[in-house]
Amino acid sequence: MIRSLVVLATLSAATTAFADDKPAVDPMYLPGYVHVEPDGDAPLAPRHAGEWVPPRHRLTWSSLSVIRYNPLGLQEIFDLGYEYKLFDSRSVLLKDSFVGISFSPILTPAFANPGVTLKFQPLAILRLEARASLIQYFGNFNLIQSFASPKLATFSDSDIKSQGTPTATTASDAYATTGKNFGLTGELRWAGMRDSLGRAQVEARSRFNGTYHDMNLDHGHTVWYDQYFDLLAPQKGWTVNNDLDVFARFNLEGSAVLRAGIRYNYSRAFYAANDRPELENANQRVGPIVAYTFSEEPGKRSTKPTIIGILNWHTVHPYRTGQDVTQMLPYFVIAYAVSGDLLQ
Repeated sequence: MIRSLVVLATLSAATTAFADDKPAVDPMYLPGYVHVEPDGDAPLAPRHAGEWVPPRHRLTWSSLSVIRYNPLGLQEIFDLGYEYKLFDSRSVLLKDSFVGISFSPILTPAFANPGVTLKFQPLAILRLEARASLIQYFGNFNLIQSFASPKLATFSDSDIKSQGTPTATTASDAYATTGKNFGLTGELRWAGMRDSLGRAQVEARSRFNGTYHDMNLDHGHTVWYDQYFDLLAPQKGWTVNNDLDVFARFNLEGSAVLRAGIRYNYSRAFYAANDRPELENANQRVGPIVAYTFSEEPGKRSTKPTIIGILNWHTVHPYRTGQDVTQMLPYFVIAYAVSGDLLQ
């Protein structure tokens, strides 16, 4: 349902590296923490009370619970993983470099998507991931529905509902099935200087994901409606999704943090050159995103509790700009994220 939601949140900690000793974490993507300090030759150990230095070996976890509307969605993303720190360095760019592996299931009422993720963060500003997973659709909530070709597909909300609802003379077009996914993700982060009081800062992030689908479809169909990405996806082929976020970060009392900014999203499916639909299957939306972290305290078994809200409007979509759903109706998300470090 909602893979782009995983891009919901606040910028990861590498972005605060250029400002002070307080780490910041993206609870959507980082089960651990990226804590960076000014360059120096001192041994890699806490230099003052309250400072936390990531250990060589870490067992991390994170949880993201999401409710979404337009399209409708409900999901839980869980991540339990091991991370190995690459460098004993105080360098802003190198201190939090690591490689890791995690078990990363995605659960929704419509499908289960267990997977394994390999992670590589060579620099504090760059993160790479590769995820292999299996997917099982349960055949409920009018999903999944497949079509003979992109040109013949009808996958508006109204069409999906009517085609998935059985009548006295017709059966539901929705059915249970299985498949495999392989995803590649790259994330770039940036942070500007803080204000003179150290309370405000500009942050930016771009997160790109490409997913290869290999689905078992009935009737020799070649495409299917993927509600997770809100795209007409190929049976065997790629979809891409990119979230670009620009935030203003405000450090509040204690260790609370408020981020408010703008999100731009682009997503697209790719088909054979001779089988493209008349309406280009590419989506774009833009609007505000807000995230409030109650406490940023690294090195705890449960920390970084964060509430996220997104209110975006579709600017390009085959059905959500007036064709089936009014463009005035926003894409709406509310989510809760939390993470921790189990070896602390």
